Amino acid sequence: MEPRWNLISRGRHARAGKTMDKKAKKKVLQMIPYGAYVVGTKTNEGADHLMFGTWLMQTSFKPPLVAFALSEDSRTLANVRESKSFAVSFLADGMEGVAESLVDGSFKKVKTERTPSGLPVLVGAAGWIDCHVLEISEKGDHRIALAEVVDVASGPGKLMPLDALKWHYGG
Repeated sequence: MEPRWNLISRGRHARAGKTMDKKAKKKVLQMIPYGAYVVGTKTNEGADHLMFGTWLMQTSFKPPLVAFALSEDSRTLANVRESKSFAVSFLADGMEGVAESLVDGSFKKVKTERTPSGLPVLVGAAGWIDCHVLEISEKGDHRIALAEVVDVASGPGKLMPLDALKWHYGG
């Protein structure tokens, strides 16, 4: 029986002489569970800027660090590069309308308040974190902002997973 995988140098694996099945790749990568988040930044002019996002993870306890993936061409990434800061609101169950109005650009159901540092976060969110950017990784088609959590607030709601919206971002 032919082995399906060959181990090559530096711990990398390569499929034995075959190209990756793109449908399988998309299906499997979409199995990664995601939350529904809103990233809040400020522009150079001081205006609030909000972006719906999903690719967030905690990377350290001490100090508390998170990593967030941002599209290379996004206004949010430009703001993060300039200010070295961002806030993340964790959407609560029942905030589907807020997510939809962020994505469609209408902002009809979006209400914000401020973190102590002045960044916009969503009213009614399950919680939020205020972050100071330590570095930005330049790999792939998204940039990874590694940031220290410098402030946090917890709301009464429960986190709404991305699945509640029947949306997929990944693959």
